[in-house]
Amino acid sequence: MGGVSGFVGPAGLRVSGRRDGTCARSRGGVGRLSAKVSGTGEVDNPYKITVLKGDGRGPEMAEIAVSVVEALQDYTDLHFKIDWAEYGEGALKESGSLVPEETVEKCKQADSVLKSYQGTAKDAPVDENAHLVLRSELDVYAQLLPTRVYSPLSSMSVFKEDKVNGVDLLLVREISGGVLRKRETGVLQVEDADEADSLMRYEKQQVERFANLVLDLAERRSGRVLNVDRADQLKVSRFWRNNLHSTMKKTLMDRADIAVEDMFVDDFCRAVVINPKQFDVVCTSNLFGDVVAELLASLHGPARINPASWICENGLSIHGPADLYNASAYVESSVQDYSRGPISIIRAVSMMLRYGLDEPAAADLLQKALMKTFEDCVTERIATYVPEEDLNGREIVSADTFRDYLVTNIQYMKQFEMVCDPVECGE
Repeated sequence: MGGVSGFVGPAGLRVSGRRDGTCARSRGGVGRLSAKVSGTGEVDNPYKITVLKGDGRGPEMAEIAVSVVEALQDYTDLHFKIDWAEYGEGALKESGSLVPEETVEKCKQADSVLKSYQGTAKDAPVDENAHLVLRSELDVYAQLLPTRVYSPLSSMSVFKEDKVNGVDLLLVREISGGVLRKRETGVLQVEDADEADSLMRYEKQQVERFANLVLDLAERRSGRVLNVDRADQLKVSRFWRNNLHSTMKKTLMDRADIAVEDMFVDDFCRAVVINPKQFDVVCTSNLFGDVVAELLASLHGPARINPASWICENGLSIHGPADLYNASAYVESSVQDYSRGPISIIRAVSMMLRYGLDEPAAADLLQKALMKTFEDCVTERIATYVPEEDLNGREIVSADTFRDYLVTNIQYMKQFEMVCDPVECGE
C-alpha cells in the first residue's frame, strides 16, 4: 500500500517538524537522538525493532503494541522487522537471569527497543534489577517522560479540567549520574548506624551530553527549555547549572529561537500545580526528576497511562510504559493494577517513532488515531476513573478491543484525514 501524504519530503527525506512551523534538523539536530538508526524503514531495509516481552501481563501488552506497529506498516510507507526477546520472569527461568546476554545483544543490534511491563519474578537475585541491568548494559543516560492530558480523559484529573486540559509537556531526566545513578549495595544497615549519607555526583561530560540532548528535543518542540535544580543550596546543582548553560550557549551560538530558563525545584513544583500549561520542555537531574515525574503524572489523574523513552550513549533508544513494574502480579500488593491497560505502551510506540526512529509524521498519525479512539471508547481500567456522566455514551472495552478500535481509526486517518501536520501533534 502506498505511503501517506506528508510522510516523504524533498529528496525522499522524512520530514521532522517543530510546533512553531519551522523545520527541525532531521537525524539528530544539535543533540544525540536517532544517532544509531541503520534501517530506513523501506521494504528492503526495514527498521529493526527488538521487543522485550516482560512478564505478568507484559507479553499481552507487548502483543498489542506490536499489532499497532503492524497496522502502521499497513497504512504508511514504513516497514518494520520485529525481533522478540525474553525479559523478566520467563528469562529468569530459562537462563537464570532477568536480562540474558542474548537479549542485550538483540537490543544492541536493533534500531530501537520496545519494552513491556516486568516485575513478577520474586525469585530474582537480590542484587539484580532488570531495568538497572538494561540501563548499565546499554549505557542509558537520559529518560524522556511526556505528560499529556487528553481532552476526552481530562475529567479523570483531580484538578479542574480547564487547568489541565491540553497540558503537553516533556520532562527530560538525566539518569547516569546523581544520587540514583545506581542501586546502593553493601552499605551498613541504617538501624545500626549513627549517621548515613548518599553521594550526589555529576561529571562535566555527563552534563554536556545531556544538555545537547535537551536542545535537540527543544528544537523538535517549541524551543522553550526550563532547567530545574537547587543551585541556591547544593554545590552539585550549581555545577550542573553552570555546565548546562555553558554547553547550550556554545552549541546554540546565540540562536534566538531557543530560550533557556531556570527554576529551583521547590518553586517549580508550586508553579506547575498552579499553571502546568506554561511549561514545555523541562530538564533536570536524576533525583529531582524522579520526584517531579510523579508530580507531573498526577496531572491527568490516578490512572497510569504515561510512556517513557530511555536514551543510550550510542543513540539507541528504549520505549515502554513509564511505570516499570508489573505490580498486578503481586496478589498481596496494595498497588492498583496499572498494567491492565494498553494505553501507555501504545503511546510508547508513538515515542519510538518520534524519538527513536525520527518518524514524526507516523507518530502524529498514531496520536491522532489515539485521540479519536478516546472519543469512541475507554478501557475498563480508565472507566473506573472517569465519572459516569463524562463517559458520554462511550463504549467500555477490553484492552484487545481498544486496540481494534485504534487500528480501525488508523485506517480511517489513512483514508480520509490522511496525516496531521507534524507541528500540530506530539507526545
